[in-house]
Amino acid sequence: MVHHFESNHTHCVALSFSDLSVWCFSCDAYLDPHIIPLLRPLYQLAYLLKFRQDPPSTFL
Repeated sequence: MVHHFESNHTHCVALSFSDLSVWCFSCDAYLDPHIIPLLRPLYQLAYLLKFRQDPPSTFL
C-alpha cells in the first residue's frame, strides 16, 4: 500500500461510509489510510462525521 501512495498519485479512490474502507479502482484493491498519509485527513473527517468523535489515536 505504501508503494501505491508513492507511485500512483492519480488513481481514483472511493471511501465507504458504512465501514470507512478506501477502495482504489485502478488497483482493484483496498487501501489503508493508517499507512498512507494522504488518506488520513479524509479518513479522520469521515470517522468524525460517522461517530461524532475523533478517531482513537491508536488508529493514526
